[in-house]
Amino acid sequence: MPPKTPRKVAPKPILQSAAEKDAPVANGSPVNSPKEVSPIPIKKRALSEVVETTEKQDEPVGKKTKNSSTTPTKDSPISPRFPSPADQPASKHDQETWQGFCEIESNPEYFSVMLREMGVQGVTVRDLYSLDSATINTLPQPIYGLVLLFRAREVASEKQEEECPANVWFSNQLPGHNSCATLAMLNTLLNHDGIVDIGENLRQFKEFTSTMTPYQRGETLASFDFVKNIHNSFAKKLDIYEDDKHLAYKVARSEQRKKLGIKSKRCGSEESIDSNASFEDSAHHFIAFVPIDGEVWKLDGMDGQPTCMGDYDAEDTDDWLTVASEHINLIMAAGDNDYNVIAIAQAPLARLRSEMSETVATFKYAKKRIATLNTDWASFLPAPEPGIDPAEPITPTMLESIGVFEDMLAKATVSPDVTKMIDCEEFPNLLERCSKLCGEQMRLRELIFTEMGNEEEENQKASERRLDMGPVIKKWLEMLAENGWLEANMERFMPDDPKKKVAAKKGGNILDAHEDNTHDTRTIGRFQASCLA
Repeated sequence: MPPKTPRKVAPKPILQSAAEKDAPVANGSPVNSPKEVSPIPIKKRALSEVVETTEKQDEPVGKKTKNSSTTPTKDSPISPRFPSPADQPASKHDQETWQGFCEIESNPEYFSVMLREMGVQGVTVRDLYSLDSATINTLPQPIYGLVLLFRAREVASEKQEEECPANVWFSNQLPGHNSCATLAMLNTLLNHDGIVDIGENLRQFKEFTSTMTPYQRGETLASFDFVKNIHNSFAKKLDIYEDDKHLAYKVARSEQRKKLGIKSKRCGSEESIDSNASFEDSAHHFIAFVPIDGEVWKLDGMDGQPTCMGDYDAEDTDDWLTVASEHINLIMAAGDNDYNVIAIAQAPLARLRSEMSETVATFKYAKKRIATLNTDWASFLPAPEPGIDPAEPITPTMLESIGVFEDMLAKATVSPDVTKMIDCEEFPNLLERCSKLCGEQMRLRELIFTEMGNEEEENQKASERRLDMGPVIKKWLEMLAENGWLEANMERFMPDDPKKKVAAKKGGNILDAHEDNTHDTRTIGRFQASCLA
């Protein structure tokens, strides 16, 4: 029986009225609209009544009972259809009702947007093209974890812990769910709570699952609508159909293997990776490498337990990256060349805004000191830009526009060493210091504007990725078929077939030798790509 969910987290759906169910969603919880709330008072029902009502709702639409009515009343709520018609894009109701997790390609822009929507503050995801120290140092620092995308296979499975340590938060990935990208990010960031602001929803989720086993955490995550709805906001209609079809195939194959007495193995394990067929069937999979209390942990949702990969010097922030990089290189060297590595790091905006707050605080302290020496000190400084007052290059309004608010300025402090130097400096040195601080504020302002623009581009890319163009392409192909272009040009997009060449040389019937290729999915893919080009 699933664990009882506290009201503050509510990862499992609760019973709702029809009006509440259709209400807009904010932060993973339904928001009641005054116009949509039913005026009928809610009456507590016995468990038997709830079960009876649920059974009636689960009956097929076409099935009628003695008490069923075929004529809806004026006030009867109309539930959205799931799935929506095939010729329409995936609706929000489709994405939120579907019980699976869609595949999401390894794109750091999408992952950064997802984390911000989950409430995580000050974190970005970046591609890592090489694991050498020079390349790693070009990324924003600090780095909270590395995520490897590779052809799924068992890696160091014999080194797994017997049970998950108390200081490691680790969750399994449920079979049939393509949630490994989201899970890898959660397995990383929930182990940095306190260092990273993971947001109220994830913080409550971590607290609620703190005493659970990894598998129980995976079950809870699978029903945590707040995270699942953000993940599946990238799902398209074809994604839903294909994933359900593939899952049905895997279930049927599993049942067939059981009947034949064949023991199931994890796809792509060391025992099965030698077969080309099994290798091609191996799906891409995300796993995380995370530093936790002086140890580097491999957190693979398909493993039963986490795996410690070695110790590192906690005082050396780069040492854990060296340990993780060595193990990632070993994994890549033992397989193919189909890999990708991303880094989960502190967002530049968080660091830049912190630097701006400290610079403003230092500038204020320096202004106060230099004013005691010469009240007209600002007249000795050139304007950093036309129309900019050197005594206040960044106004409070400008600071708010770049995300630096009063609470951040109030927390900013000037180091004792700097205050000591300012207190001892004479007017010329103070004037030079104020000039540099003025220029530093202008530099930070431009960098913050640039990073804000980058975040806006990430949001735009994620918005474009969420558009479901499948119905448009389908309609386009139907129009091409109607006007004859499809039939006249299909041969151009057929894959090469040795049988076709042999038949041509012998003067045989080319169509007979090529008949099986008309349904090749790669042919359709190449044709669609050509049309889009």
